[in-house]
Amino acid sequence: MAAPPPSYTTAPVDAPVYSETLAPTAGVSDTLPGYDASGAPFRSFVACPGIEDTLPNHFKVNDNYIKPQVMPSDLQAHLVLLGAFHRLREEVRTFKGKADLPMEPDERWAVFLQRAVYRFEQWAVRMIGGEGQEEVLGEGPKVLTPNEVPPLDVLMVWHTYMLNPRTYYEDCLRKLPGLLRMGQVSWEFLNVQLASSVDHETLLPHLPSDARSSAFISFTGQPFDYTLNTTSEENVAVYCPSCSQPNPIPWITYKGDGFAQRGFGCVCTNCRFTFSRETLGVRKFYEDMEKCI
Repeated sequence: MAAPPPSYTTAPVDAPVYSETLAPTAGVSDTLPGYDASGAPFRSFVACPGIEDTLPNHFKVNDNYIKPQVMPSDLQAHLVLLGAFHRLREEVRTFKGKADLPMEPDERWAVFLQRAVYRFEQWAVRMIGGEGQEEVLGEGPKVLTPNEVPPLDVLMVWHTYMLNPRTYYEDCLRKLPGLLRMGQVSWEFLNVQLASSVDHETLLPHLPSDARSSAFISFTGQPFDYTLNTTSEENVAVYCPSCSQPNPIPWITYKGDGFAQRGFGCVCTNCRFTFSRETLGVRKFYEDMEKCI
């Protein structure tokens, strides 16, 4: 008959006791400290009633004992963020307001994502610190302040970006030193700074403080509140890959050649050079290669 699973109400007989008064074992360094409610990190994210946020003070993995790395409240905080992203997606896809251009739900979402990526770039470069701002950033790790926490659409792009760690790290090395200084996003940061900006009941973002909203607007030149619908009158400045002059280009057009659409194409108003998204990609690749030579 198989032995019953161990009970976690008390420590196993052969488990070491982690306490501050425990003398170090001969030949063993870095003894794991105790982990209880008094030593747990502070979190501003409040778990829902009924969520049990206590775990054993250690787990046995092979012959080693390790502390819990993730708490139930951490998981709930992450699920709140994911739920907010999902709600945002559905709000965009099922937009019922007045739109000057008819679009399918997936097309409307694709346009929204293009604008969210642009807003993320403005936030990461201008507010957090882009290429050439290393001296301003100084040395040492960077800590995101409450007023630097971006809107939900920018958070969504940032979250997705970090799901590709190699690409994220390489891009941070090349052009996003501010994000590089922040390093790996911890669960504590996820709880305190990010998940706490979303209501865990409605999954809607909390209203930002005036200071947070003003900081985002002044640094990025973008409104803090995102728009669910894009009109043909809204433009974005795109720099010509030939003469480097800015061109005001609509996000969407009736012909489908807006900057956020698949058929994007433009003739520079300054040098008359015709370029597309592929041309812009070649120019960016050339600039990256030039810095490496």
